[in-house]
Amino acid sequence: MFIPTYFLLLEPPTIRWLGFVILGLFIILFRQFYFNTKWAAPILLTQLGLLLALAALFHPMFTFLGFMIAGPLSKQKLPVLISSTIIFAIGMGAISAPLIGEAGPQLWIGLLTPVFGISVMPYLIRGTIKVQQKSSRMRAEAAERMAQQEERQRIARELHDTLGHTLSLIALKGEVVEKLVVRNPERAIQEAREIRETARAALKQMRELVTEMKVAFFVDEYEHAISLCSAADISLSCYYQSVTTDQSAESLERDAVAEITLPLSTLQETILAMCFRETTTNLVRHSRAKNCKVLVVIEEGEVSVSVSDDGIGVDLNDAYASSNGIAGLRQRLMLVDGNLSLSSSPGKGMEVTIHIPRVIRTVKVGTA
Repeated sequence: MFIPTYFLLLEPPTIRWLGFVILGLFIILFRQFYFNTKWAAPILLTQLGLLLALAALFHPMFTFLGFMIAGPLSKQKLPVLISSTIIFAIGMGAISAPLIGEAGPQLWIGLLTPVFGISVMPYLIRGTIKVQQKSSRMRAEAAERMAQQEERQRIARELHDTLGHTLSLIALKGEVVEKLVVRNPERAIQEAREIRETARAALKQMRELVTEMKVAFFVDEYEHAISLCSAADISLSCYYQSVTTDQSAESLERDAVAEITLPLSTLQETILAMCFRETTTNLVRHSRAKNCKVLVVIEEGEVSVSVSDDGIGVDLNDAYASSNGIAGLRQRLMLVDGNLSLSSSPGKGMEVTIHIPRVIRTVKVGTA
């Protein structure tokens, strides 16, 4: 701001005040842009008009201040960005046309800088951001694939360690029975009984292992979501609210989330965790968000988990018509009488809320 202030002080006092008013409005709007995001496009276009006013009243080189709004312009929707480029090009052409005859080459060379700042630089920044977002999504998907591969390896180790020894024992005892069936029938019968008991034990181990593999916990999936969002450069925060204890929504640190105990059955929490994982995975892949908020609410009749983001959002009519993911979530939730609610619109992010009803059992005491 010192450079335009210095040159305005060199202007005649009769017009100097107008320049300071325009410059002051530009500074105020520059500040307000970061506190009124829904008015971002009108604010930026007004700033562009103020720069053109400074150029018309004083000197075209005042438009070098356009570098200050090049970054914010790059984050606007493409129609806004194209409109600003057209407005600036027409304005600069109208302002510079009267100077064609008297201006030297220094002015035209100097004007290349502000023209680059408004007409070219926002597109370069926009392209760089898109490349970074694509790279972040690829890293997130790579992290997801690695997590799946690690889970497969873990299951393989569990199967090998749990059942490998048992099956080897059964095979060995089978060979013993084959040799003893003629020489020592009684011993062969005893070995066959041991094979039966070992097989039953193996079956029990398999059932326990499968049951353990199927159980998923919300806190574990939240840890997974943190890693996934971190790889995609998305800020993830968790809020917790308990209506049953009159506790208002409060922000939780990462360690505090691990202390959350949901009043749900094993099947209910597994369904909730699976739906939460799919929701966060879809968010990372498609939302282009920068921030994500998870709200866990425990009420007397249900437990709900809301996942909201500040991404590009979707048209809900199109989402219901074309998304198999939403249908899959609803089908899973139907297993526990749960439901799914969506809230979104293009350009305003999306909120997905998973509702799981609580099963409250009452104990009756008395004679049968």
